[in-house]
Amino acid sequence: MTAPTGGFSEIAFSEPTREMHGFHSQVMQRRCFIGFSSISFFIVGAGIVMPAWVAFDVGGSNLVGLVLLASSLAGFALAPLSGHLVDRHNHLRVTASGQLVRALGLLMLAPVQVLRDALSRPILLLSTVLGAFGYALLAGAMSGILQSLIPETERMRFNLRLSFFNQAGMALGTGAAGYGIAHVGSATTAALFAFVAISVLPLLRNLTYPTRTHAAKRLNLFSASREAINYLVNEPQTLSASVSVGLVFAVIQITNLLLPGFVSHSLGGGSRLFGTLEMTAAIAGMAALAAAGIPAVARRMARMTTPLVAAAAGSLLVLSFATDPLVAIVLYAAAGMLWNLSRAAANGHLLTVVDSALIGRVQAFTSLLTGAIGALIFLLPTLLPSTTEAQLYMACGVMILVATALLALWTRRGRPART
Repeated sequence: MTAPTGGFSEIAFSEPTREMHGFHSQVMQRRCFIGFSSISFFIVGAGIVMPAWVAFDVGGSNLVGLVLLASSLAGFALAPLSGHLVDRHNHLRVTASGQLVRALGLLMLAPVQVLRDALSRPILLLSTVLGAFGYALLAGAMSGILQSLIPETERMRFNLRLSFFNQAGMALGTGAAGYGIAHVGSATTAALFAFVAISVLPLLRNLTYPTRTHAAKRLNLFSASREAINYLVNEPQTLSASVSVGLVFAVIQITNLLLPGFVSHSLGGGSRLFGTLEMTAAIAGMAALAAAGIPAVARRMARMTTPLVAAAAGSLLVLSFATDPLVAIVLYAAAGMLWNLSRAAANGHLLTVVDSALIGRVQAFTSLLTGAIGALIFLLPTLLPSTTEAQLYMACGVMILVATALLALWTRRGRPART
């Protein structure tokens, strides 16, 4: 007797098998995406430490400031180009290109300290520019990949979980870079991080990305940028989401700028208190992101982006009244939770409402907005030299609260949010 073919038995067993295979494929792709993203943020952590240390060793604090300025200006100037490239080309290829550009930037740091000033400084600045450009490409392209992998209703929860792993990766990268500089030197450390950046590229092979015709291919840079601006103007939810990301980063930039002076002048502390505040905020923020990854919590947070942004801004206002170190530690831990949650929620909301065909350009607009706000914030101590850090905390907190409220009122007059 021969075994029967076709019929009910084939349908009963082959369909569930295909469904199970598809499920496991989705799980594997998500894990590979999280792995690649967290390691990329591991490289981000190194990118924070390495250029600053090399610059200080070569030219002191003045060169460190110049390197940071070059990074900010490069990110601001190259944002439109990176957004156009992301929307014009396959996101997987742009992601790989961005990672390679970042690896090249790190590798260029290796010989800087042994070269003459005439060569070392230009190479250091070029390395910084490459790092900023590579990160801009990665940010837009990986957002597009996430949109293709994760259904719209699941993106907020997935992004909250992803943010936890990204934060962990960046913290580990910062620590590893410092450890490497102390034990094997900056040149070897830079080369090792460049190798790590390249070694994770095979993870991208496990990701699938739908082949489609990008409308941006028919447009030049200026036409594509104009299309993105028109899209933002006509889509209140998307514009609101983009501005919310900018406001959250403004809160974080204000904190980073003012905290050392606030610790010294308002709390009467020193480096130990400063380190304690930063450590407690980081731990509390990581714990909050871990809890936010729980499905029931993530579903609630999907409807709380604006309140979270307002709460993050309000934390600046509350912190400005602190004069006791112990009270400040508690408040700063709570603030760290709000900053991490609001940033993850704002990014998750942006990925939910933006059209995937314009994700690169919308991310570029967000980078431009963040850079412009950051430039204004970093000038505050110069523009208002007689104002204390506590007063600046209070003023900035109130301004961001007002901006958040106005943004919420304006958005309600626009189109309804997608469901």
